[in-house]
Amino acid sequence: MAKDTTGSGAQELQERLARIQSQIGDPKAVRNRQLTEALTAMREALEEVEVAERELARRSDELLAAQEALEVERHRYRELFELAPVGYLVTDEAGTVQDANLAVAALLNTSWKALRGKPLVVFVAPSNRGELRDLLHRVRRQPAERGFELVLQPRDLQPRVALVSVRRDEDRIGKPSRLLWILQDISERREAERALHDSQERLRHSQRLEAIGRLAGGVAHSFNNLLAAIAFHVELILGGRSGGEELLRHASEIQRAGERAASLARQLLAFGRKQVLQPRRLTLHELIAHLEPMLRRLLGQDIDVEIATDPEAGAIHADLGQIEQVILNLVGNARDAMPHGGRLTLATGTAEIHEGEPPGSAHLAPGAYVTLTVSDTGMGMPPEVVAHLFEPFFTTKERDKGTGLGLATVYGIVRQSGGDVRIETEPGKGTSFTILLPRAGSEGEVEFPPPPELAPARGTEVVLLVEDEDNIREPAIEILEGHGYTVLPASDGVKALEVARAYPGPIQVMITDVIMPNLSGGRLAEELLPLRPDMRVIYMSGYPEDSITRHGALEPRHRFLQKPFPPSVLLRTVREVLEAVVE
Repeated sequence: MAKDTTGSGAQELQERLARIQSQIGDPKAVRNRQLTEALTAMREALEEVEVAERELARRSDELLAAQEALEVERHRYRELFELAPVGYLVTDEAGTVQDANLAVAALLNTSWKALRGKPLVVFVAPSNRGELRDLLHRVRRQPAERGFELVLQPRDLQPRVALVSVRRDEDRIGKPSRLLWILQDISERREAERALHDSQERLRHSQRLEAIGRLAGGVAHSFNNLLAAIAFHVELILGGRSGGEELLRHASEIQRAGERAASLARQLLAFGRKQVLQPRRLTLHELIAHLEPMLRRLLGQDIDVEIATDPEAGAIHADLGQIEQVILNLVGNARDAMPHGGRLTLATGTAEIHEGEPPGSAHLAPGAYVTLTVSDTGMGMPPEVVAHLFEPFFTTKERDKGTGLGLATVYGIVRQSGGDVRIETEPGKGTSFTILLPRAGSEGEVEFPPPPELAPARGTEVVLLVEDEDNIREPAIEILEGHGYTVLPASDGVKALEVARAYPGPIQVMITDVIMPNLSGGRLAEELLPLRPDMRVIYMSGYPEDSITRHGALEPRHRFLQKPFPPSVLLRTVREVLEAVVE
């Protein structure tokens, strides 16, 4: 059966109409309601304003407190800036002072007001102003510069040294950049360093005087013995009590004493690195092979000799006689360390020195080196002996068993040749000396002269002999003429010029002393060589340093003889100079 919905729908419409009418009400009620709603909205707005005012007041109090704290901090940092023990300075990029603290003012002996607005350069010592300008230029291109030293010129005071750091301040947006400086007065530190250096220099001077005293004592002892021997033999000759073979024996002993004195003088010069170098290109491999027979005789039968040289080690550029002396001294020293026999090893090789390493090669420049190692199985040495090993006249041998110059000579020669010496030793386990010498380039032929006895000693050439000492010139004339040479003698440089200009024929070689009155040997050669360009020159001198030897080496066609030297050396040198091929 269907449900009737008509009545219920009408009733629903009537209810909705009633609700609408109750909502609309009469016009007066509507106006009152609108006024009430407006008042309510105003009260709510006023409450929000009051809340905002309270929040604003709170924030204003916080801002005021922050400002006060910031002002306190600003004063605090200003106080730190003003009273800092290090100088703080602010300038523009041109170096004009904008701000400075008391330390800067005290350093420059002026006031802050006198600094402000002035160029910093006026407070720098005149000799240092160019460096300041360079510094300002660099800081314009890079952000900072540290560890720069400036010499400041305070008013009415002595110059002061300041360690300076400066950086460019680029944090000020929209404003010109400025430079922030830190100046630290290091004058007292520099004074202390100078005082320490002076103290160390005085100590070194005292040590040098002690070494010189030991050197002088050793030289005096050695030469006095030689002079005594010469005096005794001369007295026996002059006394007329000797003749024939006895006379020859005394003369031979005098000659031996003279040679020993000359050898001692050469060792002293090598120790002092004052010898004149006559370098040539040579290899240690060939040199040791040349010396091997002599070395075996020197060592004797109770010492085994092992040669381990490397033919591919390369050549060196050094004085042949000096390197021979190094080898002989080291071998002789090794022999003395093995009185009951042992084994000696001679080895060559190569080494490469890199920048800053190894620590034991501080004297060596980076590069390639040829090494010579002389090792023995002898007694070895304790550290306290090694510490004095290269000092002149220091020796552990018995009195009159050695001069104490052998290793000092080795060190002087090696250092003069651009090398270094290394030692490895331990008591009871032997000693090893390693010599490092710069390796020569690959160009050029190795020069190795024939043994001295094969060099011809006679000739027919013309020799200009210039020597101001009669007791040297006269016997030299006899020796040269006795071996076939024509000799033009002169007692000084001026007379030598006259003789050379007057002589009509060629003069093949001039032998001249270096230090002479009126005109030195060097000046004489400068005068004569343009007139006689083919003439060879042999200089001789008893001085370790003079105008010829000052640069340490001679050009190939000239030679130098260190007095004293035996006649055989003079004759051999004349032939070598005359026969040398000069490119």
